[in-house]
Amino acid sequence: MKHIFRYACFPFFVVSFQVFLIGQETACDQVIAGKVLDLITQEALPFATISILETGQGTVADERGAFILRGICEEEVHLEVRFVGYKTTEHHHDFHHGDPMIFLAPDETLLESVVIEGSRLDAFQSVAIQNLEINKVSLLSNSIGDLTESMSGISLLKTGSNILKPMVHGMHSNRVLVMNDGIRHGYQGWAAGHAPEIDPSHVDEIAVVKGAGTVKYGPEALGGVILYKSKRPVLDQALKGSFGSSFQTNGRAFSSQIHLEQGSHRFAWNASGFGIIRGDLEAPDYNLSNTGKKESGGSFNALFHQPKFELVVSGSYLNQELGILRGSLVGNLQDLQNAIERSIPSPTFEPTYDIQNPKHDTEHGLLKSNLSLYLGDHIIKVQYGIQRNIRREFDVRRGELNERPVIDLKLWSHTFETEWIQADRGKWSGNTGFQLFSQNSINVVGSNPINFVPDYDVLNIGAYTVQSLKFDESILELGVRLDYQTLNVVDTIRDVTIYSNEVDFTNATFTLGFRKEINESLSVFSNIGSAWRPPNVSELYSFGYHFSRIQFGLWRYNFEPFIITPLDRVFDETDRQVPSEKSLKWVSGTEVRNKRMDAEFIFYVNRINDFIYLRPFGITTNVAGTFPYFIFNQTNALFLGSDWDIRYRHSEHLTSETKISYVYATETENDQPFIEIPPLNINYSIEYNKGSWGLGLNLDYMAEQWHAPGVIEPAAFQNGGAEVSQDEIFDFMAVPNDYFLMGGKVSYHVKSINVELIVDNLLNTTYRSYTDRLRYFSDAPGRNFTLTLGIDF
Repeated sequence: MKHIFRYACFPFFVVSFQVFLIGQETACDQVIAGKVLDLITQEALPFATISILETGQGTVADERGAFILRGICEEEVHLEVRFVGYKTTEHHHDFHHGDPMIFLAPDETLLESVVIEGSRLDAFQSVAIQNLEINKVSLLSNSIGDLTESMSGISLLKTGSNILKPMVHGMHSNRVLVMNDGIRHGYQGWAAGHAPEIDPSHVDEIAVVKGAGTVKYGPEALGGVILYKSKRPVLDQALKGSFGSSFQTNGRAFSSQIHLEQGSHRFAWNASGFGIIRGDLEAPDYNLSNTGKKESGGSFNALFHQPKFELVVSGSYLNQELGILRGSLVGNLQDLQNAIERSIPSPTFEPTYDIQNPKHDTEHGLLKSNLSLYLGDHIIKVQYGIQRNIRREFDVRRGELNERPVIDLKLWSHTFETEWIQADRGKWSGNTGFQLFSQNSINVVGSNPINFVPDYDVLNIGAYTVQSLKFDESILELGVRLDYQTLNVVDTIRDVTIYSNEVDFTNATFTLGFRKEINESLSVFSNIGSAWRPPNVSELYSFGYHFSRIQFGLWRYNFEPFIITPLDRVFDETDRQVPSEKSLKWVSGTEVRNKRMDAEFIFYVNRINDFIYLRPFGITTNVAGTFPYFIFNQTNALFLGSDWDIRYRHSEHLTSETKISYVYATETENDQPFIEIPPLNINYSIEYNKGSWGLGLNLDYMAEQWHAPGVIEPAAFQNGGAEVSQDEIFDFMAVPNDYFLMGGKVSYHVKSINVELIVDNLLNTTYRSYTDRLRYFSDAPGRNFTLTLGIDF
């Protein structure tokens, strides 16, 4: 706790010291250059008027919407931008931010004008980064996972409709790094059935880094990085807010959210809250029993602003109770075979809001401070964050055991980071940083007598630098990083230690990237980089029963002969080497930006050595019956694919978007496909907006996964006819058929009120998703109508 206190207080001591040092007057040589564009069409607004409210200085944009203001003495100013037929906007501008891009909203829309400041804080310019701005009301009709999936190249690994884990280029869990409001999200990410607990009220924008240029973020970014960003408080803003509520027919769900924000000259804040309750979902032909959910949460951001420094304090809290399909709980191998063969899950009950076992109860809390010091042309950032994550998983058990969780974990995470953003020196720019991340996870006494994973501590220390060279219309970037990580585990039964172990890892990574602006409409980029991750606690030490399966980590079994370790003994690096995963990923792409089209075409190849994966291996028998069991294994892997995203403006009112994503993944040592790799996906949407009305149509095609492992049904093990080799990958069920989904929406707005009607799976199609872990037991949900009402005030 002493160290935590020091980390938390350190930024404030630094502030006091730097404010004492910095007090010089600003010379009258400040310059603001920017552009004024239409928010909807992205076209230039020629001859827009830009003025500085403090001094009255002003100018008029040229025919390209570009403007420049010179000879400014103030350290910070307020810009006012006007254009006939558009909403006037005011913007607080600091000179340590980049040149502003000002997007004005037409008078007849509900949208507000937006200012984007090109910032030197961004780590990379030569990698594929996709951004999605979030409308608070849209979260009423979509979960945070669904919104993430709407981005090109992103899929979801599902456990039904409640547990949604993002996949980037076919990878998930500890191969996709999740950043929550600027810090690494601290959760039990080692299981495919554990989704990141992100408070949706705290999210204003989602960004996905698809390239290997992830040396800034640390280990576990082999697939990419997903950044959930909160809304920055706005200075000099009167109190305003929004309220929204929605109802969904499938599951009879009710949800509401509220958002408030206000800002003065030196202080600004915002706060949000939400809640949702939903009953059982329904497939086209039957009820999906025990698939309800209850969620609630809230968040805040507070900004303390001075010309030479800024301090942002923020926090969020999320509480979830997530039901899991009752028919997915299988007691033994025969139950699994019966479940696969049934047309309707068993048992299936009448729809209800009650959530019974099996279920997951989770809580996640986040509190952090972020200090930025502006030292001339240099920027120093210091950040500290603390997170608490509680996870309780309940199974169907007899008597009073039914009230006790089978897994009860409490996780504390601490993050401390410093970053130096260098002053630009001619063609050179860059940033350098130091990061410390620690976790402490314990099994709460009184759940299971045998822990599925042991108590563990993780400590990661990393340092990186990224340097950029600009020449002509090109950018060349080089980044390097060094990491040291330790994993300490202790397992106990009734307060008696049965084993302990410590293992450490060291690794260096790099990224090298290039971007070339061919002309105003066309650019190309290419990036190659390495990434790594050490094995997690589940991959090494998992032991026993977890969600209808028995599984064993790499240090709980051995081949030749095949043996499972006793409960009180594990292997270690002296018995069996388990090297870290190491990847080399190359990403190249082309971007097209003009008045009609915004398009991005990405191609990637990712080679991973010592890839760790979980696969079915055989059967085991105990007093409860015969169960399939799974083991972790290591091999070499190859992932390659492409993402296409084409947005086309047919006219002022009509816009369409086409997204195509494909991943090919194979185990290279024996040329075998992996399980649950997303198949080819083609999505087409078209929207028409005029005046107060809007119409939209969405068409989604998911192909059958034609590159999938062979099938060995559970009955084959019962009959004694199945023999599995040491490296064979197989599945218990054939891949689902391809399917086509149709959806649509109608929206209407008047003044500050917005009404939207959305329909998903309009044709009530019966289908199963290959990346849904419950596809063995049930169909996906059927048709759903969502009515949403939003009010701005």
